[in-house]
Amino acid sequence: MKNTKLFQYIVIGLFVFFIIVGAVLFATYKSKDKNTSDINITVWGTLPLDGFSTFISKFFEASQLKYKVNYVERDPATFDRDLVEALASRVGPDAIILPEDLIIRYSKRIYTIPYSILSQLQFKQTFIQEGELYLTTDGVLALPFSVDPLIMYWNRDIFNNFGVTKPPVTWAEISSLTSKMTKKDQAKNILSSTVALGEFRNINNAKEIITSLIMQAGNPIVTIDSNGAYKSVVDTGTGSKTFPVSASIQFFTNFSNPNKVEYSWNRSLPNSLDVFSNGDLAMYFGFASEYAKIKNKNPNLNFDVAPLPQSLLATTKTYSTFGNMLGLAIMKNSANPAGVYTVISALTSAQAYPFWTDIFNIPSARRDILGQAEKKPAKAVFNSSAIMSKGWYDPSTAETSVIFQEMVESYTTGRESMATAITAASGQLDNLLYIK
Repeated sequence: MKNTKLFQYIVIGLFVFFIIVGAVLFATYKSKDKNTSDINITVWGTLPLDGFSTFISKFFEASQLKYKVNYVERDPATFDRDLVEALASRVGPDAIILPEDLIIRYSKRIYTIPYSILSQLQFKQTFIQEGELYLTTDGVLALPFSVDPLIMYWNRDIFNNFGVTKPPVTWAEISSLTSKMTKKDQAKNILSSTVALGEFRNINNAKEIITSLIMQAGNPIVTIDSNGAYKSVVDTGTGSKTFPVSASIQFFTNFSNPNKVEYSWNRSLPNSLDVFSNGDLAMYFGFASEYAKIKNKNPNLNFDVAPLPQSLLATTKTYSTFGNMLGLAIMKNSANPAGVYTVISALTSAQAYPFWTDIFNIPSARRDILGQAEKKPAKAVFNSSAIMSKGWYDPSTAETSVIFQEMVESYTTGRESMATAITAASGQLDNLLYIK
């Protein structure tokens, strides 16, 4: 018993020691000469090289900052492997652009910014709620940089043709519109669709739509237990259709069921983005970053944007949508973590954002920026959606997409009951979380 207590004291002592050391490193650096022109760091990310480099150079020039940032663009398909190999060879970057789906993967390789340097209160007052995925018991894993929220695109001509004056704000409204706006022939073949829901293979952002439904209904998908372990809660309350995941999957799949009044989509149709761009889909759920792509695909398309519909369950009153968040994280292998912190603090500042938005047109993750009045209607929707964006501890976006697809298709094809499909998905997610 004494040995156990001694061990606990040692662990606690080491924990406190490393926090103090981290704080001292940052404080020591900041107490040195204020000339920071010698800061030279390497940053890896999957953003386009031209765009990110232009953002850095224009901001640094306008702000008269002398930092040197070598940005390396990596292929999203090989980013994880390339980074692991680089870190193993001790030639990795000083910082990375960290999306929320790599938090679990790299949390132990990231230099945690102590709360003595950036407090939780300051962090929460500065960044949107989704950014809190970067918070740990020890400190901050990354500084939120931007967020790309899931929104609703709607075809103004189709709505006008059916005498519908405004886009729906709730999922219930969408259900009621499908019988009115979906065109079918006598054999129930869909000629033009109201909304693309219910399938996975030909619906862009299917997983993100489903996770938005689930989080809106009050289920966080993954939680952290008292031991600090990540755990799936997808199967919580599976036995009742009023529970978040069951209600979400039932609602989603109704739109691909020919026997339901919501029937509006099936697997034989083309990709949802293409159908919307061609003018044959009334509503499309996509990210804010897709706005320019849709414009380019069909410059004559008469469309507008609106927030993602809400209120799947009457018991939930919190508005939310899924957001692809990016943050800037310091790697443990960096020889100058305090210098890196100086640079990423500048890049995530309010002063830097105007240079970012001119190039990438994706909302900031800063509350003060999102709270500013926006003259362009589309950007106002982007910003309001960014404020209510949420994410989850996704251990691997590619692998969890397979899990969610199997969950949907095993139910829609009748291979499994809904409860069985959800339980299986939750178990697979737990296995993935354990491996990661």
